[in-house]
Amino acid sequence: MKEILERVKEQLEQSFDEPRSTSLDGAIHELEQLKVSAGDKRQMIEDVIQAVTHARNARMELAEAGDESATNAFAEAYRALDQAIESYSDVDNDPV
Repeated sequence: MKEILERVKEQLEQSFDEPRSTSLDGAIHELEQLKVSAGDKRQMIEDVIQAVTHARNARMELAEAGDESATNAFAEAYRALDQAIESYSDVDNDPV
């Protein structure tokens, strides 16, 4: 799951750098598939999907005007992905 989130994060970065040539539709589809098997992290993945969808919708606005709200949509999606990746990374294996 972490690998999928990291791949989506890379797609988000590429879409931010090249908003006219990179779509986030594939990334959203991957997240939708991930949500099915996310278990107790299902809501978190749903929140990530929502944030990436906002970034996808702001993509052309970013390309046209470099609008601050479009940049903020990408920043929000980036943070959501970072938090999701971290949730799959922080495993406490230390005995109590």
